[in-house]
Amino acid sequence: MKSRFAIPAALVATCAFAFTASGEQSITLKQAYPLGKKIHQTIELTQKMKMEGIPGAPGGDAGMNMTNKIDMGMSFDVQKHGEGKKSVIAYDKMAMALDAGVFKQSFDSDDDGSPFAGLVGKKITVIYDKDEQVESVEGLDELLKGAGTDPTAGMLIQQMLSEEQVKQTMNQGLLQDVPDKELKIGDKWDFDMTTPLPQGGGKIVVKGTYTVKKFETFEEHPCVVIRMDGKLETEGKQKMNIQGQQMDMEFKDSTFEGDIYFDNKLGLPRKTDMLTKMKMSMALGDIAPDITMDMNMTMISKISKIEDSK
Repeated sequence: MKSRFAIPAALVATCAFAFTASGEQSITLKQAYPLGKKIHQTIELTQKMKMEGIPGAPGGDAGMNMTNKIDMGMSFDVQKHGEGKKSVIAYDKMAMALDAGVFKQSFDSDDDGSPFAGLVGKKITVIYDKDEQVESVEGLDELLKGAGTDPTAGMLIQQMLSEEQVKQTMNQGLLQDVPDKELKIGDKWDFDMTTPLPQGGGKIVVKGTYTVKKFETFEEHPCVVIRMDGKLETEGKQKMNIQGQQMDMEFKDSTFEGDIYFDNKLGLPRKTDMLTKMKMSMALGDIAPDITMDMNMTMISKISKIEDSK
């Protein structure tokens, strides 16, 4: 006779899995791009900015508010390459919507004639050394030939798809300076790196701390949640070239924080949810010698699908 208190096998398995995942006390992180896998990723980026000190700008003394939203879909196919690896990267989708009040502009690779449409399907190759760090990027010139001539979109594309920016983006998609030891909840480690500013504007120094926060499943995958927080600095004033005009820029009181859902079996973050708060002072010669900008930027990066390489 069946007991009326019998628990379905699926529920037992689910409970056992949840107990195992939540009860795990330590982990040794194993980070690596998985060979023979094609990984699909989405990135949602939202920038909310307030600028003051621009003569004649909408908003006057109250400042000008802008919102920029960027959505991207991409895949990277990981293959063996010498002593290291390579990722063949293809962009599946790219869209941007800029709202500056009186000025609005949007682009979507799904639309005919969009400057982003020519990027879809084209590929670049990122070469990694044996330590999973980017050595070089191949195919960017051919990719950029597909971009349109719109100046706003063109500037964005040049910033996002310059060789140095692609290197930094791929390196920053990984955890930095991972310790080779067991880690438990509450353990911390520090990291620092530099990232380039667009338009030849020098570099930002990134200094932060990772903290093992908890063990949790994300979309049915066991993950360790790692907290990330720190600050962004420039080494003094940095010089940028904006449409032929030299701009001096300096970061002040800029911070970042976020959670990384790291799948140790996969060897990569499943999801990264990050908030960056930037405060900048800028000077555009005698035209606008005292510009300030506050920007809050949210970024959600997520693996949407993994399949075997063909």
